[in-house]
Amino acid sequence: MTAAQVLAGGIGSFVIAAALGIVLIFLTSPTIILFGLAGMAIAYFYSAKPFKFATRGLGDILVYIAMGFLMTWGAYYVQIPRWSWLAFAASVPVGFLVTAILNMNNVRDYQDDAAVHKLTLPVRFGQVFGQRFHAFLLIGSYIAVSLFVLLKLLPLYSLAVWITFPLAFGNVRSVLMASDRKAFAIGIKRTATLHLQFGVMLALGIVVAALLKSIGV
Repeated sequence: MTAAQVLAGGIGSFVIAAALGIVLIFLTSPTIILFGLAGMAIAYFYSAKPFKFATRGLGDILVYIAMGFLMTWGAYYVQIPRWSWLAFAASVPVGFLVTAILNMNNVRDYQDDAAVHKLTLPVRFGQVFGQRFHAFLLIGSYIAVSLFVLLKLLPLYSLAVWITFPLAFGNVRSVLMASDRKAFAIGIKRTATLHLQFGVMLALGIVVAALLKSIGV
């Protein structure tokens, strides 16, 4: 894609998102404006001046907030407009995994980013750190779900995510042993796939628990 096509696609996406946001405001509450403003600010200043968060090593935390907490809890809020610890708990592992996708991308681009002084976490702390951070995020997702189940913030059936653990384990092992760009590129695809599979199992576990509770089981 050309730079002009990327710019047009970005502007078009913002316009569509803004239009849908206006609809949600009328259907729910003006409070939802705060979600939209936060998301748009993160999306824009992620790479734009004057902040350029991605070049300062802050991209990971912002992606976690925007694509973990804001998206998960925001999706809950537009349907049930009140705070929910369940929605917050569900957002944590989702945020870990989406951050892992970004981190894997940064590990792959380590040399290119270092050459232009883009201070991602792997550039700041080393490629090996990025590989270990990847392992922390993936394993941490399963630990987070288990901990929240013990704290009764997530239903017992949320542990269904462990069905996908063999995929996560293989992913972590291959990334820790990798040393070339191609292997890291494969890691990005596998992490994105794991994010989908993990999310589906987490959602199914929550839905099953809700259905059983509704019928008194």
